[in-house]
Amino acid sequence: MVINTKEKATRIKLVTMLTVIVYLLVLVASLYLKWSPNHILELALTVIFFLIMIFIFTKKYTYIYYNTDGPKIILRFIPLQPLTAGNFSVEISKRDFVKYEIQDKALGLRKELTLFAKTSKGVGKYKSVSLSILNKEEFDLLLKDLELLQTK
Repeated sequence: MVINTKEKATRIKLVTMLTVIVYLLVLVASLYLKWSPNHILELALTVIFFLIMIFIFTKKYTYIYYNTDGPKIILRFIPLQPLTAGNFSVEISKRDFVKYEIQDKALGLRKELTLFAKTSKGVGKYKSVSLSILNKEEFDLLLKDLELLQTK
């Protein structure tokens, strides 16, 4: 099974960048052209902007590529938050896969997936991945696939 969230990730990144650009353009234009003498417009705009950014950071959107068609479980992910960097990849042999955990984080606003695999020193825990970008159907397919792999 393959899950690739490339299109959704691109849209989220684009909306985030456009939000920042539009906010800055309107803020600068308003201050330069003195649209609001009491700066109420700028204040309201700043509050709205920060609420949007807090939501984006809380959801912790992540590009996800998940593939179990071959002999390995491949999970690649890239955080989409502004000012974050890193391409992460987890490749686990299907026979070494032990279990997975889904945890609710940020007051239930996001779910995070953690994979566990056998290593030479015991069971290894991989970095958690936010699943906020997945819709209900993709999330259910992922859970079914992981459940199948866990029972083998």
